[in-house]
Amino acid sequence: MGALDGKTIIVTGASSGFGEAIAIACCAEGANVSLVARRRELLESVADAAREQGGQALVCPADVSSDEQIHAVVEQTRAAFGAIDVLVNNAGYNVTERSIADTSAEQWRDLLAVNLTSAFIFTKAVLPEMKARGDGLVINLASRAAMVPSLLAGVGYSTSKIGMEALNIVTNEEGNPHGVRACLFNPGAGNTPIMERRPVVPSAAQKAKMIQSEDIAATVVFLASLPPRVHIDLLSMMPTKS
Repeated sequence: MGALDGKTIIVTGASSGFGEAIAIACCAEGANVSLVARRRELLESVADAAREQGGQALVCPADVSSDEQIHAVVEQTRAAFGAIDVLVNNAGYNVTERSIADTSAEQWRDLLAVNLTSAFIFTKAVLPEMKARGDGLVINLASRAAMVPSLLAGVGYSTSKIGMEALNIVTNEEGNPHGVRACLFNPGAGNTPIMERRPVVPSAAQKAKMIQSEDIAATVVFLASLPPRVHIDLLSMMPTKS
């Protein structure tokens, strides 16, 4: 028996990095997982690896900046697996330009659309059924930038992650009376492809000291396996060594 047997989970940004590891780990614990990202070929590869772990994986290619495509993913998931138990809002990216001066208005809008607005639209789509059922969990995978915004993280990225904090708080205000929980998960520096967009790309030795994708995945499995009576609304994680 897996810790997540029979649970239906949507993971956004599932084609690489944290999302890939989360999807595979959840399948290993018996979950039915919908994998969401733009590139089908990468999702198919992740789905194959996830199914080898024993769970079911549904490939749902989508641009999460599109409301219509988000709603299509939710409907595909319901049709394949039934009611949605857990939503993992993980999709996100950053740009090389980090300052206000260098960040274009288009980059700002795109960052907020993918990193923040997609989490709102997904939450809006699944919250009514979770409230009606009296159970459900939304995991908003944000960043330490939600707690300590900085020029290193960038003005657009930091703003999007602070926005996820606000979304998480309001989701709990609406959902907690009906048994629905939301957790803001704020990891520090993680060894994912997003590091390649830093103005100075970290070395291999520096990346080895960072939080790894399997650390994030294990934490998401832990959160998703807690009984409904337990609510962790904020979880902060940092590398031991910097």
